[in-house]
Amino acid sequence: MDQRGNSKARRDDRPSSGSRHAMAKIMIDDLGYWLALARFPKFGAVRIKRLSESFPTMREAFAADADALVAAGIDAAVAEAFIVERSHLNPEHELDLLRQHGVDAVTRTDPRYPPALKTIHDPPAILFVRGALPHPDRMHLAVVGTRHPSRYGLDATQALVAPVAREGVVIVSGMALGIDGAAHTAALEASGTTLAVLGAGLDEDNIYPAFHRTLASRIVAGGGALISEFPIGTHVLKQNFPFRNRIIAGLSKATLVIEAAAKSGSLITARTALEENREVFAVPGPIDSPHALGPNNLIKSGEAALVASADDILFALGLRSSKSATVAPTSPQISADSAEEAAILNILSREPLHMDEIIRASGLSASVASSTLTLMEMKGSVRHIGGKQYVRG
Repeated sequence: MDQRGNSKARRDDRPSSGSRHAMAKIMIDDLGYWLALARFPKFGAVRIKRLSESFPTMREAFAADADALVAAGIDAAVAEAFIVERSHLNPEHELDLLRQHGVDAVTRTDPRYPPALKTIHDPPAILFVRGALPHPDRMHLAVVGTRHPSRYGLDATQALVAPVAREGVVIVSGMALGIDGAAHTAALEASGTTLAVLGAGLDEDNIYPAFHRTLASRIVAGGGALISEFPIGTHVLKQNFPFRNRIIAGLSKATLVIEAAAKSGSLITARTALEENREVFAVPGPIDSPHALGPNNLIKSGEAALVASADDILFALGLRSSKSATVAPTSPQISADSAEEAAILNILSREPLHMDEIIRASGLSASVASSTLTLMEMKGSVRHIGGKQYVRG
């Protein structure tokens, strides 16, 4: 056969448009079975992974008998319970729910599944996504902290997150009240991209907290996404948050802790990041503040790197060749007209002044003076020259 004939034969071997459509239909149908299996409460990420690795398709896993399920690594009691429940699980209905609520589903075998998340020891079997997942090559930074932040914590979040987001780093958080919401907002106001990982379904009724539903819409409209491993219709439950926290850490190259109690969900996220060999950063706070105990202890133990500026973070992430290579000053991002800052600026000059003198002359308490000075250092309006001595920046 001549070259033209060989070429014709090769073209005939390619799937026709009709067969490509059929293959796409099979993939869509199989997604329905992924969703139906995930709906069964006793099939967590680990068991669904076993099923996906043991059966050619999830349709076959869904239809398997007890012996086949046990052979795939499912406990006999769980297999029997699934078979009893199976008739109440509807793959087509699960697909309809996605369409009704504008939610996508990305399985662990989908090429869109975030590579960084796939490397953790128990990656979610399915990610439910409302919005768009950023390109996997983009750097992701998790930002976590207390639901009851101080003014210092909120200002520090703005000072650190906005410049980092402007550099193209994706900001990942949990959309909780407090530091989480402040981090998402700072990223959006800097025209950055942010991802909110939730501990409930992504249908409107279960967006939590309800106070942040407008923020959720802004996140999606801004090119980011809401993410959950919980099926549509799942109510928020306290036990869901550790699962959410591992996704926040798993998506990110590093985790930044801003104000957290000694025992808190934020520290669980930080510990998870450490277990997955990811970097942890922490913002120091006043020694008498309960919300400073978490980050201060992380710094003290050597588990977290102290950060006092956005450049510290960018340098650690490899996005700055040196800490001094600042493209634009970050100080305009923080209001400099608070009464506390004004009191301190009125006292300071180019001559060093000891912390005790600042406290005495300003009339501020030790904790307020300490936190205000730390914030002003981040902004560059004051400099700490050692020995508790400060000068104007």
